[in-house]
Amino acid sequence: MFNQRIITMKKLSLILSFSALTLGLFAVMSCNSSNNQGQQNATDQPAETPQTTLFKAVATENDVFPANCDTMGIAWGDLNQDGLKDVVVVATPRLPEKMQTRDDGYEYNFNSPVMGIYFGTTDGKLALYKEYENTIPGTEDEFCFIELETDISDKGVLSFNIEYFYSAGSTNTNYNKFLYRYQDNDFYLIGADTGALSRYSGENEVVSFNYLTHKKQTIVSDVFDESVEPKETWETIPEKPLEKLGARLLDEI
Repeated sequence: MFNQRIITMKKLSLILSFSALTLGLFAVMSCNSSNNQGQQNATDQPAETPQTTLFKAVATENDVFPANCDTMGIAWGDLNQDGLKDVVVVATPRLPEKMQTRDDGYEYNFNSPVMGIYFGTTDGKLALYKEYENTIPGTEDEFCFIELETDISDKGVLSFNIEYFYSAGSTNTNYNKFLYRYQDNDFYLIGADTGALSRYSGENEVVSFNYLTHKKQTIVSDVFDESVEPKETWETIPEKPLEKLGARLLDEI
């Protein structure tokens, strides 16, 4: 009986990824219909001058990733919908003071990730729009593993899916997904998903927020028993100005 309730971590990861992708769509699909409303909520400010501490101010496709860093995430697409290819790069520096090696040779990198967003130029190069620190969470201890999936949709929506797996102290696998759109010279949060899957009970809860339509969706299901019907609820959330990318660490919704 106990063995029947065990599922592999690969299957858990697939379940979470499917939930995040499916439920995150309602925020993405509302981008066009709610564009004017989002623009009214967002503050119209010019982009700041990029600070280049890790990323080059101008790069090519071959040298866009900084040296002496671990790759955490990279995505190509058209963020500003100008027909040119843009790129988002998340890199974790390998500063020696925050590197740790186990007895078996496995290496931990406890440095904080840094993100660079580049816009394509008409001469085929990439110009740094902005460099972000203290935005993407990184590994803080040896018991929590973080996996980042970065994506740019055909409509230019930038998404970060951050999944947490705890090897000790918790039986949950959690994820947070954030959706951003470029408008008014900056990136604004238009939607988010958060999910928690209990590896012990099989309960899977996914909560989705649409900041353009001001709606919240909650779905609770049982991944161990497909005969149990998922429970879905909807709520209206308060209207507030859209949050800029880089305003905080993306460690919670």
